[in-house]
Amino acid sequence: MRKLIIIPIAALLFACGEKEPKTASDLNLEDFNQRISYALGADMAAGFANLPDEIYAQLSIEDIEKGFYDLLSADEKENTDECREVLQAALSQPQGIDTTKNTKEEISHCYGSIFGEMLRNSLGAKNAMKEVDINIARIGFRSGLKKEDTLIPLEERQQMIADFNNDMSKLAGEDFMADKNESHADNVEPEGYILVENEAGDGEQLDLTKEYKIKYTLTNIAGDTIISTIQDPNAGDEANTQVVNSNDIVFPEAWKLATDNMKVGGDYTIYAPYDLAFGEDGLTRPRGQGYVVHPYAAVIIHSKVLGQYPLNYLIKERGRKVIEEAKKLPNTKVDESGYVLTTLEEGEGQKIPEGSDVQAHYILKNSRGEMVENSYMSSMRGNKPAPTFSLNGVVEGWQKAVPEMKKGGRYQLVLPYDLAYGEQGNQGIQPYETLTFEMEILDFGESGSLVQPRPQQQQFSQEQLKQLQQQMQQQQGGQQ
Repeated sequence: MRKLIIIPIAALLFACGEKEPKTASDLNLEDFNQRISYALGADMAAGFANLPDEIYAQLSIEDIEKGFYDLLSADEKENTDECREVLQAALSQPQGIDTTKNTKEEISHCYGSIFGEMLRNSLGAKNAMKEVDINIARIGFRSGLKKEDTLIPLEERQQMIADFNNDMSKLAGEDFMADKNESHADNVEPEGYILVENEAGDGEQLDLTKEYKIKYTLTNIAGDTIISTIQDPNAGDEANTQVVNSNDIVFPEAWKLATDNMKVGGDYTIYAPYDLAFGEDGLTRPRGQGYVVHPYAAVIIHSKVLGQYPLNYLIKERGRKVIEEAKKLPNTKVDESGYVLTTLEEGEGQKIPEGSDVQAHYILKNSRGEMVENSYMSSMRGNKPAPTFSLNGVVEGWQKAVPEMKKGGRYQLVLPYDLAYGEQGNQGIQPYETLTFEMEILDFGESGSLVQPRPQQQQFSQEQLKQLQQQMQQQQGGQQ
């Protein structure tokens, strides 16, 4: 990968007797530092394209620009916490901007401030602030706000910024690791990462084939938290753990290599160069919308494993406890297949025949007791009737248990994972998850009475497909 030759911008501008640029027309875009500074500012202004036109038209471009510059040039301790409150109040109404608490100028300044802080933090994390002229970035930002940014084609600008960020991340990471190698010389491992034992473990060595109850934090070299299991810093270790295994994307190669020297109960810090972190590609967000960890970024990992177990042991054990507790309830049937059905309120009439269409409300919870779905709330929000389903198209546990229910009845149904979504899970349902449904049966009928069958697609044999292809070819030949 090419290396940037960084020359202080002040030397470029003033050694040659040039005046500091005031407008876009004053720029020398043949100079890389001016070009990247302008591009970064213009790129930040592009974020305002997401604002509705009616909102943008009510803002002051001059004050947005000033807010951007003020925070970009501010001390790193200065933040936009108050501005976020201002914007929340200003946009609390569905129509336009609410200026009852703050003026249009103050709101505009806050908008710009947030974008200035974003760029400042991004550059700071890569030790790249000194490579950017913030006055020229301001010119680029102003041009972007006024939609006059035609100096650098969009694709070229985006690629240039990506290359700059990658170069700066790599250089900053190399400097960071060189410094840590010096200060932790006794902890440098042959592979290139650094393992610091903060507290010795008293358990077994970590095993990559198992899952872990782990307290884990991943930060960038500036110390900003990227990923963390910690929910309450004032709570104990147990309250701040999650269960994951070594295949989880949060574990870079350095952590996996370090397991040879880590034990259960130990508290460790790992300093990882980019090639043992997330490499040249970085770690992208779901659906590729930006990065969790940028390419070429060195990272710091803090971890403490409180326990390790066979894969999926903990979720199975949680489910087993849910089932055992359900068995203790009155009016409960424990089926030989494994489901546990509790009658909360008796229905009337006959039981629901197998294969029926059913209309029912339900609340679904996982083995942690967390609500996953609530059809009552969904129906209220969408002003829709309760959902209907065919017993021929639901999970096995429903196929077996719903025929034990009656119209008008309310039930609690606990399904072990093998009667629910099994070893694969489904959308918001984890693999091996035990599920609890609270159900209210509103109606049922014969198959097709409440649920319209989907039209089946016509299936063709290979011979029929060949005949169709020949007919199409003949028709095309006739048209020619």
